[in-house]
Amino acid sequence: MEYLTILLLFFLVTLFLEHKYQVHLYHNRRERFLIITFFFLVGIIWDTFAVWRGHWAFPLGKTLNIRIGLLPLEEYLFFLIIPFFTLTVYKIMDAKLSKRR
Repeated sequence: MEYLTILLLFFLVTLFLEHKYQVHLYHNRRERFLIITFFFLVGIIWDTFAVWRGHWAFPLGKTLNIRIGLLPLEEYLFFLIIPFFTLTVYKIMDAKLSKRR
């Protein structure tokens, strides 16, 4: 449950920052779809391979125990929320640094 709580916190912070700083990450819906899909697919493929190879695991009881394939639901949410957070913070920092120059 902690993992899901942290992800939801990141998501809420991102929505707040996006609204406060008027950040627009994408130019249109097609671009939004393609970028989100790219991050999502690469992350899921990489993570599934790593779990399959035994590089890391998601023990039962540490997640909601809802699994899709080898990964818990929270891991799928991770690959949707964290890139959104990262790109939002990057855009804000880039805009602030550009104003200083």
